[in-house]
Amino acid sequence: MAESDRADDFLNTYRELEEALNNKYNTDEKKFGSPIVRFLSEKESKPYRENLDICREIRNFLSHHSEFNGERIIQPSEAMIQFLKDVTDFIKRPPLALEFSTLFADILKTTLSQKAQTVMKKMDRQGFSHVPVIDNGECIGVFSVSTIFTYSLSNGMTSLRDDMLISDFGEMLSFNNHSAERFRFVGRQATIYEVRNEFERKSRNSKRLAAVFITDNGSSKGRILGMLTPWDVIDY
Repeated sequence: MAESDRADDFLNTYRELEEALNNKYNTDEKKFGSPIVRFLSEKESKPYRENLDICREIRNFLSHHSEFNGERIIQPSEAMIQFLKDVTDFIKRPPLALEFSTLFADILKTTLSQKAQTVMKKMDRQGFSHVPVIDNGECIGVFSVSTIFTYSLSNGMTSLRDDMLISDFGEMLSFNNHSAERFRFVGRQATIYEVRNEFERKSRNSKRLAAVFITDNGSSKGRILGMLTPWDVIDY
C-alpha cells in the first residue's frame, strides 16, 4: 500500500470505528463528544486502551497537521490500520456471554425427586454453589447453599434428614424466594459485557445476583443454554 494511501486508509478506518461506537452508544458524536474517548473510559476497552489512545493522537495530528510542503508528516503503519479494524470488528461483534458460560450439558442439575444430601455432596465435589431444579424439562428454581440455610432457620433444624428430597424444600427453591440472592435470565445474544454489568448493578432489595442463566428466549420459561456466576466475568 502506498504511503499516502495508508494515511487515508487509517483515517477512514478510524471513522468507521467512530461510527460503530456511535451506533453502540446510540449517540450523536457532535452532541456528546468523541465516542472513542467514551470507549477508552470503559472496562471493555482494557485490551485495546493503550494502542487505541496512540491511534487517537495520530488521528488528531493527521486531521490538523497532516502535511508539510506537500508531504505527509506521519505515515501510520499497516499494523495500526489492522488494529483499528480489529477493534471495529470487536465493537460490531462483541463476544457473547454464552461463549464464557458453563454450558447446560456441564451444569450440575437436579430434579425434585433426588435426595438433597446426594446433590449437596455433588455440589461440594464439583464446586457448584447453585443447582438448577429441572421438572418436566423446565427449570423451576434453584437449589443452593442459601436454600439449605433458609430452610434450617425456618424449621429450627441444625441438620437435614438423610431422606430429604429436593422437593421437600418447596417454595424456597423458587427464583424469587431466595432470601439474599436473585437470578437473571438473558437471551443467547447477550454479550459478556451486558452480563458483567448485570452483576455490577445494585439491587433495590439488596439481594446479590448469584447467577445469570442464558436461555433460548431470554426468560425463565426458556430452555437453559448456559449459566454464569460472578467468577466467570471477573476479568471483563
